[in-house]
Amino acid sequence: MRQVIVKSFIDYVRETDFYDLVAHFVVFRGQAVRGNLLPGIARNDPTANPIPREKEMLRQLRLLGAARLPSHATVTLDLLVLAQHYGLETRLLDWTTNPLAALWFACNDRRSGDVYVYALEADDHLDPEPYDGDPLKLLQTKVFQPRFNNPRVVAQQGWFTLHRFSAKDKRFVALEVSSAMKDDLTEFCIPEKHRPEILQSLDRHGTSARTLFPDLAGLCQYLNWRHK
Repeated sequence: MRQVIVKSFIDYVRETDFYDLVAHFVVFRGQAVRGNLLPGIARNDPTANPIPREKEMLRQLRLLGAARLPSHATVTLDLLVLAQHYGLETRLLDWTTNPLAALWFACNDRRSGDVYVYALEADDHLDPEPYDGDPLKLLQTKVFQPRFNNPRVVAQQGWFTLHRFSAKDKRFVALEVSSAMKDDLTEFCIPEKHRPEILQSLDRHGTSARTLFPDLAGLCQYLNWRHK
């Protein structure tokens, strides 16, 4: 995995601007912690087989949320995407094709310290027909583009990795140590002291809570930050 230190908005744009030359599909993820590129359902214990828990949570979500679920959520992968959006622990990990969105999510995190953006060259890992199979029965971890039926997914240009539980290793394998993916990853480290100025630059270039969360919650979050 290649590692790059980013000290300014311009540095980051310069570093990410060449990706169209090396891959058709590149996805980005911003986060406040280094590595541990695992889905939420695997973070506490990557060795625990989650399938019984996943099936029961999805069954309960269908039953208890029936009055609130849209019609397309009858498809398991659509339901997983929707559940991930609302905070359910799933085997999905959020990514975006917009490098500025990933940078905002990293720098805007409330935790102090250095933050990170990961870029994954996804051409060799793409699932072009993710809705055809059972997402709980995977042979490989795959990158996929969801249906754009959610305003936040649209605004954030959201993509996902759909992670498998490795029967051979008896665990979920973090992407940064995966033999299949680690060579296609780049880690951008943004030192803490540069985060405020980068957020200002992102706002000037049209990336903020107001644009990434196109609802009143996003606007209020943006106003809180803008008028501090």
